[in-house]
Amino acid sequence: MNLAAGTKLGPYEILAPIGSGAMGDVYKARDTRLDRDVAIKVLPPAFARDPDRLARFEREARAVAAINHPNILAVHDIGSADVIDSDEVTRATYMITELLDGDTLRARLAQGPLAARKCIDVGVQIASGLAAAHDRGIIHRDLKPENVVLLRDGHVKILDFGLAKQLGPDRTGSGDQPTMAATDAGTVLGTVGYMAPEQVRGEPADARSDLFALGAVLYELTSGHRAFARRTAAETMTAVLRDDPPDLAGTLTNVSPALDRIVRHALEKDPGDRFQSARDFAFALQALSNTGSAGDGSAVTTRTPARRPIRGRELAAWALAGLLAVAAGTATFWPRASSATTGSPIIFTASPPWSNAELGSPSVAPDGQRVALIAGGRGANTIVIRRLDSIDATPIKGTVGARAGSVFWSPDGRSIGFFASGKLKIVELTSGKVDEITDAPSAFGATWGPDGTILFSPDERAPIFRVNANGGTATAVTTLDPARRDQAHRWPQFLPDGRHFVFMPWNSGTTKRAIQLASLDGGPTTTLFESATGVIVAGTNFLYVREQPANLLAQAFDPGTLQLVGRAEPVAPDENVDFSWLTGDPFASASASALVYTTGKLRVSQLTWFNRTGQAVGKLGDPDVYYDPAISPDGTTMVIEKRASDIGTTDLWTVDLVRGAMSRLTSTPGFESVGTWASDSRRIAFGSDQQESAKIYVKHASGTGTEEAIVDRRAFPMDWSRDGRYLLYATDGGATKLDTWIYDADRRTSTPLLASPFNEVRAKFSPNGKWIAYVSDETGDRQVYVRSFADETRKIPVSLAGGNEPEWRRDGKELFYLAPDSTLMSVAVREDGAQLIVDAAQPLFQTNAEQERGIRNRYTASPDGLRFLVLSPLIDPHTSPLVAVLNWAAGLKR
Repeated sequence: MNLAAGTKLGPYEILAPIGSGAMGDVYKARDTRLDRDVAIKVLPPAFARDPDRLARFEREARAVAAINHPNILAVHDIGSADVIDSDEVTRATYMITELLDGDTLRARLAQGPLAARKCIDVGVQIASGLAAAHDRGIIHRDLKPENVVLLRDGHVKILDFGLAKQLGPDRTGSGDQPTMAATDAGTVLGTVGYMAPEQVRGEPADARSDLFALGAVLYELTSGHRAFARRTAAETMTAVLRDDPPDLAGTLTNVSPALDRIVRHALEKDPGDRFQSARDFAFALQALSNTGSAGDGSAVTTRTPARRPIRGRELAAWALAGLLAVAAGTATFWPRASSATTGSPIIFTASPPWSNAELGSPSVAPDGQRVALIAGGRGANTIVIRRLDSIDATPIKGTVGARAGSVFWSPDGRSIGFFASGKLKIVELTSGKVDEITDAPSAFGATWGPDGTILFSPDERAPIFRVNANGGTATAVTTLDPARRDQAHRWPQFLPDGRHFVFMPWNSGTTKRAIQLASLDGGPTTTLFESATGVIVAGTNFLYVREQPANLLAQAFDPGTLQLVGRAEPVAPDENVDFSWLTGDPFASASASALVYTTGKLRVSQLTWFNRTGQAVGKLGDPDVYYDPAISPDGTTMVIEKRASDIGTTDLWTVDLVRGAMSRLTSTPGFESVGTWASDSRRIAFGSDQQESAKIYVKHASGTGTEEAIVDRRAFPMDWSRDGRYLLYATDGGATKLDTWIYDADRRTSTPLLASPFNEVRAKFSPNGKWIAYVSDETGDRQVYVRSFADETRKIPVSLAGGNEPEWRRDGKELFYLAPDSTLMSVAVREDGAQLIVDAAQPLFQTNAEQERGIRNRYTASPDGLRFLVLSPLIDPHTSPLVAVLNWAAGLKR
């Protein structure tokens, strides 16, 4: 369909043609409503009459519109309109996008290859755009120079998602998710020469397939030649499967070995040998740019001989060393002590097997060359040590049962302290000798001073204690301050003088916490600054996490005066740093030269319906950051906590389960969480920290009217009794840890219901109100129990091998919970007089719900128990990416 200037499609007036593609013609147009120029893509009439092609076109529009990123073409609208041509009326379907002022990379390549520096900049922008698409579960599958526009101002835009695919919750690309192209399984999709080997073979593509294409694009931008160009398409596909392109650094004087190595890594045949995420790719290019070793044609670069392809263990070591060799442009993976504190920061991500759900709590050695981590599984944690220039981990004997957040190094790096089996222990790395130093039921941080003094926080409700590394009596060195409502002191860290230290006072009733400076000599403490986590002392900097957004900051101090110097500033370009707001653990560690932290506090997930066999049967809404879904008693509406903005706060939203429409319930600057329905399905209780002191509020489900505060403390509602009188909520009980309390709406009073020396949380009323299911760790592991509500005399164990997040079926005849491996379990229950008969638990299916990503629940059941809505992460739920930054202090502005 050729549209003349002046033709109108709805409110859009055609101005001039721009170009044509397989899926339609593109025109410059005028949006007469908003008085702006736009681009309009019109589907050919024959395509518009084809239901499959029309569906593909509409899916492309929805896919791109779901991605809000500066490097992705913005979609404004989609529609259809009648067009009169020679008295014949034709229906035209169109998509409205932003109008781009620039050329495709294909057009730019007609002028010759780009300078290496420009290639890197373009590559970073493309990788960033792909990362945004992949976060939404969308893979492009047809990335090539024709589908990337380089704007006049230097920005890059990715376009044409016509062959894109929506990944399923398993992130493999093999699920029954819609393809924008609507093709049969085994069909080869993409453009020859840019398709990854798995695409050529007709196998499912995933995010790493896009990274192969990006590698091919960068190869062409840098060299001016296609990586796999052959005479015929068949020969080109064979080359993709079998051959490696010529080395860039071996044939071009303006390309460094470092850039060559990055491109070759992206072009690996096996997806497992490539970058594992677009962010990994972007980090690599950014690190290369920071080092100044990319080569830009302005300096002479020595021509090097062609190198053999990197394979196997050699490649894995290179990838896990995190592009250190790339950044340096040499074969040396790790800067030696003489150079570790010089040069620009080098950022890299630690790919598997570095990162998984059972490999965390990093602790960097004083020499900055090693990191200790806790590896293993439930009940069998052990400490491993990795050099940052190696993929090999060395297990440390005698450290089984090591607790998260408990690993710390001796000042000379020869020993490691840790907490296990209720004790503070030390292992000497050379001999393997393990000594028990003192009692410590829990682990909330420790630090080892130069004179052998160890400071540690031994329990959930304890001040900071000191003990000698050789043993002896532990004595308190801080005092809990009643005026500050201290419940505990956590995360001690020595300053360089070995006498002063910092710690975090813990009070779960406040929304803000301030780091304190103290001394072994006693005396009053000094307030330094607010922090969401404990502080890491690295050289003459305090590192800590600020929550909104979740950013890792560095605050300098004068080691002589102990005064703060200047303002805090970000350490790494990451506003999604992970940490535990439940404990204050920063999930990070640093020396003066090396930093390791965990990213991904806000994890994007897709609300996915599963049946009882684990088959995905539908989706709800778009992928986003969600927590704690709850379906109304009448089964028509859901309330859920959802990311409110890019600064990391959350609000509550309601979701119409029939139409999928979402409505905002709250909109305050703070966090609103754990929405809980009243029995009338008209009111919702929720926790909020919108004030200095957190509270539980009640609000009409429509969002109208005022909020009423009913519980004046930091607390989280769990469930409302069916008669509307009682509200169960979780709160911190001080000496009794996390407890379950009950709010009586008739009397407007709160009293403890489950309060013991153990944690009792996630309580749920049975439908008839006679029983309460809850979780307790009284045996050492979290287990699900049921107890009578009225007299509290009967308690029944439900789970035997660990359990969490119980939920009743609406008729009260079945109880669900999640096992430690996230398997959804079913338990048949029935009443026999005053007794509750509980059958043995049976597995339904293993969910992909991510561990510890909510306060109450990661799933919810339909009233009939036939479907389950699961927060299905859009990344591997067993991945918690570790990020390392070398020479991190060199990037600070001061």
